This record gives sequence, structure tokens and C-alpha cells, in this order.
Amino acid sequence: MTAATRGLPVLMYHAVGSPMPPGLGELSVPPGLLAEQLSALAGAGYELLGLTDALAARGSGRKVVGLTFDDGYRDFLDAAVPVLADLRAGATLYVPSRNVGGTADWLPGSGAALPLLDARGVAAVAELGIEVGSHGAVHVPMDVLPRAVAASHLGESRTVLEGIVGQPVVSFCYPHGYASPVLRRQVHALGYDNACVIGHRVSPPGEDPTAVSRLLVGPQHDPRAVLDLVAGRGPRSVVPALKRAATPAWRATRRTARLAGATWT
Repeated sequence: MTAATRGLPVLMYHAVGSPMPPGLGELSVPPGLLAEQLSALAGAGYELLGLTDALAARGSGRKVVGLTFDDGYRDFLDAAVPVLADLRAGATLYVPSRNVGGTADWLPGSGAALPLLDARGVAAVAELGIEVGSHGAVHVPMDVLPRAVAASHLGESRTVLEGIVGQPVVSFCYPHGYASPVLRRQVHALGYDNACVIGHRVSPPGEDPTAVSRLLVGPQHDPRAVLDLVAGRGPRSVVPALKRAATPAWRATRRTARLAGATWT
């Protein structure tokens, strides 16, 4: 496989050690396991980079894995940063700007009380060389919002986060992973260089940089399983393909739920 045809593995993490509510346990990886997973990748010769740097290295012939962490949990600074520092690894942390200093109020049950980084913590992350990206103004599915509201959220979040970190914010992560073609164009028009979805696959060559696919990593993945994931040897599923095929109908269903006040997790 040549550099031109090699896909880019981008890993998606959330919390590091914080307890998640029932049914969402895959969204929290213990710090020790995170260290084992990333050490295995480094030992296999992969460079561990944030998303913007990983995309810039695409096609260079280097073995690269992108690391992303969603939601801005407080445990990122305490539990993930030491692991990244030990391995000299980069990463991108996606922060919903109105929730800075608050909690993950979009999660059900006890998850709604999980603490997020405050402005000082977000700034500290950036000072350590970790990319801070936007996760929207609030953690809601943005592809079902009115276009003007979505644009407002995109611009507001970027402005707020740039004020906190003192540097450009050019990477975006769609809350809940949903992105329509219109929303992707808005992301680009409002100054973001790249954005990521979920995708459940290695990002293929030529993929739209405003819809970069990622691989969810959870506590069920031992180091060997992570190596298999980035090599494209993970268990295959028809779910991603079915979700892509059903996107228009599913988007209409979620739009109806939004108008009714339902919360999507």
C-alpha cells in the first residue's frame, strides 16, 4: 500500500476515567488502558498527532494516527495529558463553548453532572501544545438546526475558544456526529479547515476534510484490538453503511424530536 492509497486512522475518545451512565460505558477509557493503547501504537511506529497535524501529514509516507477527544471533560487535563506527555503525542480536544466550566448536561442521568474543563483548564491544554477545537456552542445535533442558528453557533464557538486559547481554532467536531452537506459548507465558510464525524472507519484517501471519519475506542479495546482498528482489521459492521443510507429519513426524525424538546445522546 502506497502513501497515496493508505487511509488515515483517526481515533475518537471521550472521557478518561470518569464514570459514564449505564449504556454509555464505551465513552470512558481508564487512564492505564489509554496508556497501553497509545504505547502500543507508538511502539508500532505510529506518530500520534492532533487532527489538523495528522491531515497535514497525509500522503507524506509517514505512519500517522490522529487522536481526538470529544466534549472537554475535566479528566482530560488530569488523566489524559500525562499519558500524551509521556509519549510526546499530540491530540485535538473538542470543546462545546457554552459548557466551558459547566457539566455534560446533554448526557442522561448521572452523566449530566460530569464536570468539564473551565476556561483556565482549556487554556492550559492549549499551552501544552494540544490542539483545541470547537464542538459547537452547545452539544446538540447541528444538522437539524435552522441554517442561521447553526451558523451562529459555529461562529460563536470559534470566537469564544480563540479568546480562551489565544490562537486560531480551525478544527471542528459535529456534536453527536451528524453533518449534512449544507452544514459542512457552513463549517468551511466560517473559517474551519477540517471537521470530523464518527464514520466508524479509517478515513479513506480523498475524503472530504469537513467530514473526516473516525474510529471509536473504548474500554473494550485492548492494545492488540487498537492496532487492528488502525490497520483496518477491526470487526466489520453493516451499521455505518445503513446509517449513511438512512440519513435523510433519520435527520427528519431527529428534527421532529428536536421540535418536541427531546434530547439526543
